[in-house]
Amino acid sequence: MRELDIASFEFARRRRGLVIVCVLLVATAGLTIAVFPSFGESDIDFAELLESYPEEFQAAFVGSVTDFSSLEGYLVVELYQLVWLLIVGSYFAYAAGSLVAGEVDRQSVELVLVRPVSRTRFVVGKFLAMLPAVAVVDLALLAAVVVGAGLIDEEIHLTRLLAVHAVGGLYLVACVAVGLLASAFFGRVRRAQGAAIGVVFGTFLLDSLTVDTDYEFLGALSLTRYLDPGELLVAGDVDWGGIAVLVAVTCVLVVLAAEVFERRDLS
Repeated sequence: MRELDIASFEFARRRRGLVIVCVLLVATAGLTIAVFPSFGESDIDFAELLESYPEEFQAAFVGSVTDFSSLEGYLVVELYQLVWLLIVGSYFAYAAGSLVAGEVDRQSVELVLVRPVSRTRFVVGKFLAMLPAVAVVDLALLAAVVVGAGLIDEEIHLTRLLAVHAVGGLYLVACVAVGLLASAFFGRVRRAQGAAIGVVFGTFLLDSLTVDTDYEFLGALSLTRYLDPGELLVAGDVDWGGIAVLVAVTCVLVVLAAEVFERRDLS
């Protein structure tokens, strides 16, 4: 049994849940886009309204967006900044929390490891199983946004949208790596999943609450620091340094997960 065999088997087990997530996410995107025409016709000055909120709130739920009249700016605030970064990111961290710990909980890990496969290959195979899952969710939301924009006769910058989903996919993979490490470290699924969500959600808040404070450097611990949907979709600016950090963090976390599981006593 090799990494790809493990990945294929694990992905097949998760197909039903993946379909449900895609349906919910596409429905969310559809409803969000459907509201945009009435949003644009409103007499409310949303920019002025948001300025009345604390900077921490703006950092968490608005990001760098200042123009809400365009579909791109609206989508960043209503879809990508919160749903994508926090909810979808937490989901993948949560799902990855059961990759290794689930096998230990079910006491099926020993049946796998008696075959000619090392613990490192086992962990890598589990990680690889989540990559097509990330791709499916990413492409599902991309298609929903493109189709939704067409249905309301609104133009959207396709190149920038592709950039958001490309970098957003790397962010989700990094969230998977967070869950994988938690899964390799903890012996119980609930602990691993709780720790994974806690890290993603906690660092999201940390990044938001420390903006423009003496502790802003702590926000560097959050994966959201390296992905700004507003800069990508509205301004069209790509943070290559942030992309490099996401890739490096993912690699380090996967290596750590493999090393932790290699040293674990499963008796």
